[in-house]
Amino acid sequence: MNTPLVSIIIPTYNRAHLIGETLDSVLAQTYTHWECIVVDDGSTDGTEEVLKMFVDKDDRIQYHLRPKDRPKGANACRNYGFELSKGEYINWFDDDDVMLPDFIKLKKDAFTSSIDLVICSGFLVDSDLEHKNAIILNEKPDLYKEYVLWRLRIITGCVLFKRSFLKNKELYCHIIKRGQESELFSRLFFKLPENSFKIINEPLFLYRQHVNTKSTKNLAYVKEYKESETIIAFENLKKSIVINDCELTNYLYKFLINIFFRGIENNHLSNSKKILSNLLSVVHKKNFQLALKLFIFCNFFLFINRGSYRIEKNIKKYKF
Repeated sequence: MNTPLVSIIIPTYNRAHLIGETLDSVLAQTYTHWECIVVDDGSTDGTEEVLKMFVDKDDRIQYHLRPKDRPKGANACRNYGFELSKGEYINWFDDDDVMLPDFIKLKKDAFTSSIDLVICSGFLVDSDLEHKNAIILNEKPDLYKEYVLWRLRIITGCVLFKRSFLKNKELYCHIIKRGQESELFSRLFFKLPENSFKIINEPLFLYRQHVNTKSTKNLAYVKEYKESETIIAFENLKKSIVINDCELTNYLYKFLINIFFRGIENNHLSNSKKILSNLLSVVHKKNFQLALKLFIFCNFFLFINRGSYRIEKNIKKYKF
Protein backbone atom coordinates (compact mmCIF):
# COMPACT_ATOMS: atom_id res chain seq x y z
CA MET A 1 0.00 0.00 0.00
CA ASN A 2 1.40 3.38 -1.05
CA THR A 3 1.46 5.70 1.98
CA PRO A 4 3.72 8.66 1.14
CA LEU A 5 4.30 11.30 3.79
CA VAL A 6 2.18 14.46 3.43
CA SER A 7 3.48 17.67 5.00
CA ILE A 8 0.93 20.19 6.29
CA ILE A 9 2.57 23.59 6.87
CA ILE A 10 0.75 26.15 9.01
CA PRO A 11 2.06 29.65 9.81
CA THR A 12 0.51 31.16 12.91
CA TYR A 13 0.37 34.42 14.81
CA ASN A 14 -1.76 35.07 17.92
CA ARG A 15 -4.38 32.45 17.10
CA ALA A 16 -4.33 30.55 20.40
CA HIS A 17 -8.14 30.68 20.45
CA LEU A 18 -8.49 29.12 16.98
CA ILE A 19 -5.53 26.94 16.10
CA GLY A 20 -6.71 24.16 18.42
CA GLU A 21 -9.71 23.53 16.13
CA THR A 22 -7.40 23.49 13.13
CA LEU A 23 -5.05 20.95 14.70
CA ASP A 24 -7.94 18.79 15.91
CA SER A 25 -9.10 18.59 12.29
CA VAL A 26 -5.60 17.48 11.22
CA LEU A 27 -5.60 14.79 13.91
CA ALA A 28 -9.00 13.59 12.63
CA GLN A 29 -7.77 12.90 9.09
CA THR A 30 -8.61 9.50 7.62
CA TYR A 31 -5.18 9.50 5.97
CA THR A 32 -2.74 9.21 8.84
CA HIS A 33 0.74 9.36 7.32
CA TRP A 34 1.29 13.09 7.70
CA GLU A 35 3.43 15.60 9.52
CA CYS A 36 2.08 18.97 10.61
CA ILE A 37 4.62 21.77 10.88
CA VAL A 38 3.44 24.89 12.70
CA VAL A 39 5.72 27.93 12.41
CA ASP A 40 5.04 30.74 14.89
CA ASP A 41 5.64 34.30 13.69
CA GLY A 42 6.13 35.61 17.24
CA SER A 43 2.83 35.08 19.03
CA THR A 44 2.27 36.71 22.43
CA ASP A 45 -1.15 35.25 23.29
CA GLY A 46 -0.45 31.76 24.60
CA THR A 47 -0.10 30.04 21.24
CA GLU A 48 3.06 28.32 22.47
CA GLU A 49 1.23 26.70 25.40
CA VAL A 50 -1.55 25.45 23.11
CA LEU A 51 0.97 23.98 20.67
CA LYS A 52 2.96 22.26 23.41
CA MET A 53 -0.18 20.37 24.41
CA PHE A 54 -0.65 19.14 20.85
CA VAL A 55 3.02 18.25 20.41
CA ASP A 56 2.87 16.20 23.63
CA LYS A 57 -0.31 14.52 22.40
CA ASP A 58 0.99 13.51 18.94
CA ASP A 59 4.59 13.55 17.70
CA ARG A 60 3.42 14.09 14.11
CA ILE A 61 2.81 17.72 15.11
CA GLN A 62 5.87 19.98 15.25
CA TYR A 63 6.13 23.49 16.67
CA HIS A 64 8.84 25.90 15.48
CA LEU A 65 9.57 29.59 15.95
CA ARG A 66 10.40 31.67 12.93
CA PRO A 67 14.19 32.19 13.01
CA LYS A 68 15.11 35.74 13.96
CA ASP A 69 17.16 36.15 10.80
CA ARG A 70 14.03 35.64 8.66
CA PRO A 71 11.71 38.57 7.87
CA LYS A 72 8.54 38.77 9.94
CA GLY A 73 5.38 37.55 8.27
CA ALA A 74 3.47 34.48 7.14
CA ASN A 75 5.47 34.23 3.90
CA ALA A 76 8.75 33.61 5.69
CA CYS A 77 7.01 31.13 8.00
CA ARG A 78 5.59 29.19 5.06
CA ASN A 79 8.98 29.03 3.37
CA TYR A 80 10.73 27.98 6.57
CA GLY A 81 8.12 25.28 7.11
CA PHE A 82 8.85 23.94 3.64
CA GLU A 83 12.56 23.79 4.45
CA LEU A 84 11.79 21.74 7.56
CA SER A 85 9.34 19.41 5.85
CA LYS A 86 10.12 15.89 4.69
CA GLY A 87 6.92 14.96 2.89
CA GLU A 88 6.54 13.82 -0.68
CA TYR A 89 3.49 16.09 -0.83
CA ILE A 90 3.08 19.65 0.51
CA ASN A 91 -0.08 21.48 1.58
CA TRP A 92 0.09 24.96 3.11
CA PHE A 93 -2.87 25.65 5.38
CA ASP A 94 -4.15 28.58 7.46
CA ASP A 95 -4.23 28.55 11.26
CA ASP A 96 -7.96 29.30 11.52
CA ASP A 97 -9.32 26.92 8.86
CA VAL A 98 -10.63 23.41 9.43
CA MET A 99 -10.03 20.25 7.40
CA LEU A 100 -12.86 17.83 6.76
CA PRO A 101 -11.87 14.19 7.49
CA ASP A 102 -10.96 13.20 3.89
CA PHE A 103 -9.09 16.43 3.10
CA ILE A 104 -5.71 14.71 2.71
CA LYS A 105 -6.86 11.30 1.49
CA LEU A 106 -8.97 12.38 -1.49
CA LYS A 107 -6.32 14.77 -2.76
CA LYS A 108 -3.47 12.32 -2.27
CA ASP A 109 -5.39 9.55 -4.02
CA ALA A 110 -5.99 11.77 -7.07
CA PHE A 111 -2.29 11.92 -7.95
CA THR A 112 -0.81 10.00 -10.86
CA SER A 113 2.75 10.04 -12.16
CA SER A 114 1.97 12.96 -14.50
CA ILE A 115 0.07 15.14 -12.02
CA ASP A 116 2.02 17.79 -10.07
CA LEU A 117 -0.78 19.33 -8.04
CA VAL A 118 -4.32 18.56 -6.96
CA ILE A 119 -6.83 21.30 -6.18
CA CYS A 120 -9.95 20.84 -4.06
CA SER A 121 -12.88 23.08 -3.25
CA GLY A 122 -13.91 24.30 0.20
CA PHE A 123 -16.76 25.85 2.13
CA LEU A 124 -16.75 29.55 2.96
CA VAL A 125 -18.00 29.84 6.55
CA ASP A 126 -18.41 32.54 9.17
CA SER A 127 -16.25 32.90 12.28
CA ASP A 128 -18.37 30.25 14.03
CA LEU A 129 -17.89 27.76 11.15
CA GLU A 130 -21.55 28.16 10.17
CA HIS A 131 -23.48 29.28 7.06
CA LYS A 132 -21.58 27.10 4.58
CA ASN A 133 -21.20 28.39 1.04
CA ALA A 134 -19.40 26.03 -1.33
CA ILE A 135 -16.66 27.33 -3.64
CA ILE A 136 -17.45 25.99 -7.12
CA LEU A 137 -14.38 25.03 -9.12
CA ASN A 138 -15.37 24.21 -12.68
CA GLU A 139 -12.45 22.47 -14.35
CA LYS A 140 -10.90 24.63 -17.05
CA PRO A 141 -8.01 23.85 -19.40
CA ASP A 142 -6.21 27.15 -18.76
CA LEU A 143 -5.61 27.11 -15.02
CA TYR A 144 -3.45 30.25 -15.03
CA LYS A 145 -5.89 32.45 -16.93
CA GLU A 146 -8.98 31.30 -15.04
CA TYR A 147 -7.20 31.85 -11.73
CA VAL A 148 -5.95 35.36 -12.53
CA LEU A 149 -9.43 36.35 -13.76
CA TRP A 150 -10.74 34.88 -10.47
CA ARG A 151 -13.13 32.56 -12.28
CA LEU A 152 -11.37 29.77 -10.39
CA ARG A 153 -11.37 30.78 -6.73
CA ILE A 154 -8.39 28.86 -5.44
CA ILE A 155 -7.24 29.76 -1.93
CA THR A 156 -4.31 28.66 0.20
CA GLY A 157 -5.63 25.39 1.57
CA CYS A 158 -6.98 24.17 -1.78
CA VAL A 159 -3.74 22.91 -3.28
CA LEU A 160 -1.70 19.80 -2.54
CA PHE A 161 1.64 19.91 -4.36
CA LYS A 162 4.16 17.27 -5.24
CA ARG A 163 7.38 18.21 -3.51
CA SER A 164 9.33 17.49 -6.70
CA PHE A 165 7.28 20.17 -8.50
CA LEU A 166 8.17 22.81 -5.90
CA LYS A 167 11.84 21.87 -5.68
CA ASN A 168 14.21 24.66 -6.82
CA LYS A 169 11.32 27.06 -7.38
CA GLU A 170 10.97 30.43 -5.66
CA LEU A 171 8.20 30.02 -3.12
CA TYR A 172 6.42 32.77 -1.16
CA CYS A 173 7.72 36.27 -1.86
CA HIS A 174 8.72 38.13 1.31
CA ILE A 175 7.99 41.62 -0.05
CA ILE A 176 4.32 40.86 -0.82
CA LYS A 177 2.10 42.08 2.02
CA ARG A 178 -1.24 41.10 0.47
CA GLY A 179 -2.20 38.36 -1.96
CA GLN A 180 0.73 36.11 -1.08
CA GLU A 181 -0.92 32.99 -2.46
CA SER A 182 -2.10 34.91 -5.52
CA GLU A 183 1.47 35.88 -6.38
CA LEU A 184 2.73 32.33 -5.80
CA PHE A 185 -0.09 30.49 -7.53
CA SER A 186 -0.05 32.73 -10.61
CA ARG A 187 3.68 32.00 -11.03
CA LEU A 188 3.27 28.27 -10.50
CA PHE A 189 0.19 27.96 -12.71
CA PHE A 190 1.70 29.89 -15.65
CA LYS A 191 2.00 27.63 -18.71
CA LEU A 192 1.14 24.59 -16.59
CA PRO A 193 0.09 21.74 -18.92
CA GLU A 194 -3.52 20.62 -18.59
CA ASN A 195 -2.51 17.03 -17.81
CA SER A 196 -0.33 18.07 -14.85
CA PHE A 197 -3.11 19.16 -12.48
CA LYS A 198 -6.37 17.75 -11.20
CA ILE A 199 -9.37 19.62 -9.81
CA ILE A 200 -11.64 17.93 -7.27
CA ASN A 201 -14.85 19.94 -7.23
CA GLU A 202 -15.74 18.79 -3.73
CA PRO A 203 -15.48 20.96 -0.60
CA LEU A 204 -12.87 19.37 1.68
CA PHE A 205 -12.23 22.14 4.21
CA LEU A 206 -13.83 25.11 5.94
CA TYR A 207 -12.42 28.53 5.08
CA ARG A 208 -13.20 30.80 8.00
CA GLN A 209 -14.12 34.41 7.20
CA HIS A 210 -13.90 36.94 10.02
CA VAL A 211 -15.81 40.21 10.24
CA ASN A 212 -12.55 42.18 10.17
CA THR A 213 -10.72 39.83 7.81
CA LYS A 214 -8.36 41.12 5.10
CA SER A 215 -11.12 40.36 2.60
CA THR A 216 -13.52 42.82 4.24
CA LYS A 217 -10.72 45.33 4.80
CA ASN A 218 -10.26 45.42 1.04
CA LEU A 219 -12.63 48.39 0.90
CA ALA A 220 -10.08 50.49 2.81
CA TYR A 221 -7.09 51.93 0.99
CA VAL A 222 -3.93 50.47 2.54
CA LYS A 223 -0.80 51.66 0.75
CA GLU A 224 1.37 48.58 1.25
CA TYR A 225 -1.50 46.36 0.09
CA LYS A 226 -1.96 48.41 -3.08
CA GLU A 227 1.77 48.21 -3.75
CA SER A 228 1.57 44.42 -3.50
CA GLU A 229 -1.44 44.33 -5.81
CA THR A 230 0.47 46.47 -8.29
CA ILE A 231 3.47 44.13 -8.30
CA ILE A 232 1.30 41.05 -8.83
CA ALA A 233 -0.85 42.65 -11.53
CA PHE A 234 2.09 43.94 -13.54
CA GLU A 235 3.90 40.59 -13.44
CA ASN A 236 0.72 38.95 -14.71
CA LEU A 237 0.31 41.65 -17.36
CA LYS A 238 3.76 40.76 -18.72
CA LYS A 239 2.83 37.07 -18.71
CA SER A 240 -0.44 37.77 -20.53
CA ILE A 241 1.51 39.54 -23.28
CA VAL A 242 3.89 36.60 -23.57
CA ILE A 243 0.99 34.19 -24.17
CA ASN A 244 -0.81 36.78 -26.32
CA ASP A 245 -4.09 36.58 -24.41
CA CYS A 246 -6.06 39.75 -25.19
CA GLU A 247 -8.80 39.15 -22.63
CA LEU A 248 -6.28 38.76 -19.82
CA THR A 249 -4.11 41.65 -21.00
CA ASN A 250 -7.00 44.09 -21.14
CA TYR A 251 -8.37 42.93 -17.78
CA LEU A 252 -5.01 43.58 -16.10
CA TYR A 253 -4.55 46.88 -17.93
CA LYS A 254 -7.91 48.12 -16.58
CA PHE A 255 -7.04 46.80 -13.12
CA LEU A 256 -3.79 48.79 -13.09
CA ILE A 257 -5.48 51.93 -14.41
CA ASN A 258 -7.97 51.64 -11.56
CA ILE A 259 -5.15 51.40 -8.97
CA PHE A 260 -3.44 54.37 -10.66
CA PHE A 261 -6.45 56.66 -10.13
CA ARG A 262 -7.21 55.33 -6.64
CA GLY A 263 -3.60 56.12 -5.77
CA ILE A 264 -4.08 59.74 -6.81
CA GLU A 265 -7.30 59.93 -4.77
CA ASN A 266 -5.47 58.61 -1.70
CA ASN A 267 -2.27 60.64 -2.11
CA HIS A 268 -0.27 57.54 -2.97
CA LEU A 269 1.50 59.20 -5.85
CA SER A 270 4.64 57.06 -5.68
CA ASN A 271 2.63 53.96 -6.56
CA SER A 272 0.68 55.76 -9.29
CA LYS A 273 3.97 56.93 -10.82
CA LYS A 274 5.30 53.37 -10.72
CA ILE A 275 2.17 52.08 -12.46
CA LEU A 276 2.45 54.69 -15.21
CA SER A 277 6.14 53.98 -15.77
CA ASN A 278 5.57 50.22 -15.93
CA LEU A 279 2.57 50.54 -18.23
CA LEU A 280 4.39 52.82 -20.64
CA SER A 281 7.29 50.34 -20.81
CA VAL A 282 5.00 47.65 -22.26
CA VAL A 283 2.13 49.57 -23.89
CA HIS A 284 4.29 51.52 -26.34
CA LYS A 285 5.39 48.25 -27.96
CA LYS A 286 1.79 47.19 -28.58
CA ASN A 287 -0.15 50.43 -29.02
CA PHE A 288 1.84 53.63 -29.44
CA GLN A 289 -1.27 55.81 -29.62
CA LEU A 290 -2.49 54.50 -26.27
CA ALA A 291 0.97 54.97 -24.75
CA LEU A 292 0.96 58.61 -25.89
CA LYS A 293 -2.47 59.23 -24.36
CA LEU A 294 -1.40 57.60 -21.09
CA PHE A 295 1.77 59.67 -20.98
CA ILE A 296 -0.09 62.97 -21.51
CA PHE A 297 -3.22 62.43 -19.41
CA CYS A 298 -1.71 60.47 -16.53
CA ASN A 299 1.21 62.84 -16.06
CA PHE A 300 -1.26 65.73 -16.09
CA PHE A 301 -3.34 64.10 -13.34
CA LEU A 302 -0.20 63.38 -11.32
CA PHE A 303 0.80 67.04 -11.68
CA ILE A 304 -2.55 68.42 -10.49
CA ASN A 305 -2.92 65.60 -7.93
CA ARG A 306 -6.50 64.97 -9.01
CA GLY A 307 -8.21 62.53 -11.37
CA SER A 308 -11.18 62.68 -13.70
CA TYR A 309 -13.83 59.96 -13.69
CA ARG A 310 -14.83 60.73 -17.27
CA ILE A 311 -11.27 60.46 -18.61
CA GLU A 312 -10.52 57.45 -16.41
CA LYS A 313 -13.54 55.69 -17.91
CA ASN A 314 -12.39 56.66 -21.40
CA ILE A 315 -8.82 55.42 -20.83
CA LYS A 316 -10.14 52.06 -19.60
CA LYS A 317 -11.98 51.56 -22.90
CA TYR A 318 -8.72 51.38 -24.86
CA LYS A 319 -7.34 47.97 -25.70
CA PHE A 320 -3.80 46.81 -26.34
